[in-house]
Amino acid sequence: MNEPLRTFLVERYWPGIDLAQLRDILPRLESAARAMTATGSRVEHVGSILMPADQVVFTLIAAPSESVVREVNQRADLRIDRIAVVIQVEPEPMEVVKP
Repeated sequence: MNEPLRTFLVERYWPGIDLAQLRDILPRLESAARAMTATGSRVEHVGSILMPADQVVFTLIAAPSESVVREVNQRADLRIDRIAVVIQVEPEPMEVVKP
């Protein structure tokens, strides 16, 4: 359970999805992640992004491997169109200039 976590982006083409449906469905993913973590496979739903005009949902998942990402989505009965490792880059802090 000490493997380092990486962040993965799961892309889902999801015709007809809307915010209410997504909010109803995401607890399944979070429940599956908690169950897997409790049994030794660390996984966390970091967040999801809905693009209704494109009928796409992007989900960020922290896990040690792509296979864990696949498993948590299968347990939640969620489709996967693509999985990619992502690297989050934080912006540099803005310098505050005092008058």
